[in-house]
Amino acid sequence: MQDQRETLGPEGSYYEAKARREQERLHSKMAGIYPIFITGLYLVLGFLFGLWHPGWLLFLTIPLFYMPSGNILQKLTNPVGITLIYLILGIYFHLWHPGWLIFLAIPVAAILGKADQK
Repeated sequence: MQDQRETLGPEGSYYEAKARREQERLHSKMAGIYPIFITGLYLVLGFLFGLWHPGWLLFLTIPLFYMPSGNILQKLTNPVGITLIYLILGIYFHLWHPGWLIFLAIPVAAILGKADQK
């Protein structure tokens, strides 16, 4: 009976557990390819379009990809995600001054995360 419970999802659905395993398998396949893909994309942007400068921002997506599964809000409120948003605001929209306020989201997200765990 123990083996059957391990194959079931949190609600007890076999199909939910199967879908979760399939998603984890796909993510593990992408795990080794993602940095290579980002490097190739960076080189294409640089050589073909001359976008070396803003293209390096792609490398900041690598730590976000390897974060444990969570929702998009958790990925964007970690320090790497906040830094990426700040750099995009500054480089593309020249919002360096009001953009620094986004760094206040880091402690707010940490406080809300601790409150959510209780």
